[in-house]
Order: sequence, then C-alpha cells, then structure tokens
Amino acid sequence: MRNVNLSTPDLSIANKIAKAIRYSSGGLRYVKSMGVELKARNLAQVSINLTDFEQTPMHRVYEMVKREAERHGAVPVGSEIVGLVPKKAIEMAADFFLQLENFSPSQVFENRLADALSGAPLETKDGKLERLARPFLDAVGEPAATPGGGSVSAYAAALAASLGQMVAGLSRKKKSQAAYIDKLSEHVDVLRRAAEELAKAIDRDAASYDAVMAALKLPQSNAEEIQHREEKIQSATKAATEVPFEVAKRAVALEERLVQLEAIAAASMKSDLQVARLMAVAGARGALANVEINLEGLKDTGYVAAMRMRVDELRKRLNERENAVVK
Repeated sequence: MRNVNLSTPDLSIANKIAKAIRYSSGGLRYVKSMGVELKARNLAQVSINLTDFEQTPMHRVYEMVKREAERHGAVPVGSEIVGLVPKKAIEMAADFFLQLENFSPSQVFENRLADALSGAPLETKDGKLERLARPFLDAVGEPAATPGGGSVSAYAAALAASLGQMVAGLSRKKKSQAAYIDKLSEHVDVLRRAAEELAKAIDRDAASYDAVMAALKLPQSNAEEIQHREEKIQSATKAATEVPFEVAKRAVALEERLVQLEAIAAASMKSDLQVARLMAVAGARGALANVEINLEGLKDTGYVAAMRMRVDELRKRLNERENAVVK
C-alpha cells in the first residue's frame, strides 16, 4: 500500500485522481485506489493498493498522481508506505527519481554485504566483468552434460533483455528523449522482468536435463522396472522440452520489444540495440534446437505434432525478425 497526501482538503479532487489512476477505471494496471479525507491534518489523500510493483512500479504511480493533482491545482505534499515494501521496489524508485546512470542493485551496500556473506564474487575495479562472468563460463566448459546448450540459449536471451534494459534506462535520462520517458520507463520494467525470468531458465533447463539423465540411469532388470524407467524418461523429456520452448517464446517476444524500443531510444545506442536483437535471435534459435532434439525422443505422437506446429509458428516469426535485423 502506498498513499499520497495532497495539498488540499478537497476529497473530490482525491477521488478524481484515484479514478484516473486505478485500473478498473482505465488507469494503470495492478492499481486500486480511492480518495480518503484526513480530517486531523486537513488534507485529502489518494489511498493506493499496488498489487504488482514490478509491472507497475511505485514511481510510475506517484508520477501519475502528481500530474493528475496538478490538473486540479494541487500537488503531493508527502506519501507513506503502509506495511512492508520489497527492497527492489525502493531500488527501482531510487533509480528513476535520482536518474542514476548505470545504476546496479550491487551498488547498494547491504546487497554487496549479502553477496560477500553468501560467497558470491564481489565486483572489483580491475577485471570485475571477467570475475562476474567466469563462474558461468567455467561451468559451461566443464566436461558435463549441464549446463549445456539450453542454458546457454537462456543466458543469451537474458543478456539481450539486460542490454535492452540498459539502453532504455540511459535513453530516458537524455533530454532528447524526454517525450518518451513514460514509454522508456515501461520498457525498463518489462525488460528487467524478462531478464530475471530468462535467468531463472538457465537453472531450470539444466535441472530438467539432469532429470532426464537420472531417468536413463534407473534399473531395468525386469519388465516392471523397464516400464517404470521408460515412463520416467518420457515424462522428464517432456519437461525438458517445455523449458527451452518457453525460452524461445520469451526470446522472440523480447526481440519484437527491442524493435519497439529502437523507435524511441537514443540514436547513440543503436549498436547496443542491434547486439541485443542478435542475442535474442541467437537465444531463440538455440532454444528451438533443444526443443527439436528432445522431440525426437518422445513417443507421444499427438504431443510431438502439436509442439512441432508451435515451433514452426515461432520459427516463422523469428525468420521475419532476423531478416529485419540483417537489413
């Protein structure tokens, strides 16, 4: 819950603002709001319930309240958080209002301390990027089945989303892009969320394939064990098919969003966006390759046929987008 106090005791103004910002009246998604009279303070308040701060961040809600208040001759004179608030929500607000350049949550002291206590590598002035990347590179380079191509595909797509997030974040700080600040902020939030989901898929893909390997090692000394082993293999292989397909879907949608971002991003970051789009395409193609190899081991013909149709649809979209990148 986040409430914004106004410089007026007029409850009707608070109600009008609440109506303008809440989703049920055509406002911001994940926002519920109402006007409240604070008699003891002789103020009106816009009481807000924000149900998904990642998709609709606190700062966006506050800015809309501020703009609506100005239309009615009022301004916010304070705000309050009722109950607990996620640390990430505060970090996102700080990034927006302070217009921090190249801000990273790792710059928050408590986050760095938590990383140190957990054994995660701290950033250093020299070679910090290599230190951050090295653990994953070493894991991929090991002579083991996982992490493999599926995890690398998810990582490539996650990098694409993060690079797009950087472009949107820097663009909204430039005066030349001031007219697009709301849209750029939306891109930052969506791309941040996409990067997080794709990053999770790195481990999910490895875990799903590990489950297939575990099923292959089940005993098969009699008919019952053979049947049980086959059922486990089929079930695990289906799960290992779903993960890269989800990555491919997200990567294709990501590339399409990066195209939208290109229309309003600062021209100086055109090459960064092109790299992001190429990485998204690579992640999608790699993920689809993993889907297809897994389909070869499945006996459920109905599932295989349906999945191949979905793969073909994605590949068609991907071909169109890839041709656009090349042009």
